[in-house]
Order: sequence, then C-alpha cells, then structure tokens
Amino acid sequence: MTRADVLLHNGKQLLISIDQTFNALTGFVLALLWCLRLWPRRVGLWWADETISAHCWRWHASKVRSWPRAVVDTLLFWDNEHCRESYISEVMRAQSPPETR
Repeated sequence: MTRADVLLHNGKQLLISIDQTFNALTGFVLALLWCLRLWPRRVGLWWADETISAHCWRWHASKVRSWPRAVVDTLLFWDNEHCRESYISEVMRAQSPPETR
C-alpha cells in the first residue's frame, strides 16, 4: 500500500467511527430523555457498531419508519442506495479488520 492508500483508509475509518459515535450518542440521549419523561415516544435499541445510514435502513426494512432513509439517500443524491449499502457493509463487517470478519 502506498502512503496515500494508508491515509485514505485511515481517514475513511475515522469518518465511520465518528458516524457510529454520533449514532450511539443519539440513542443514549433519546433514551435519557425518554427515562426523564421528556421524550414522548418509546426509544428502541441503538448499537455502538452501527452507522446512522445502516440504522436508517434497519428502520426502513423493519417498517419502523422510512423517512430517515429517504432523507439520507436524498442528501447523498449521488448514492441513492447509500443506506442499504451501508447496512450490507455492516452485516458483512466490511469496516472491521479482515481477521475479525
């Protein structure tokens, strides 16, 4: 691998980890608000090793709500299957080291 390849790989991993952190933090904050009775609806389970896009696809596939997937896929107009592809990537553990897949 070239130095540029290493930089690009590690940069992508950093962005994925920030995405996963934001997803987990959102779940925690919503659960806290729900426990304090400041959030009107029950909050489901959120996972630390899941990106926002994969979470949106999981909601869409399980018929919880589809609008978040539509918003993300619209914002990323150059990749209209982004959420589905992110979910498949999570299932295949593509962001993990090869020896842990």
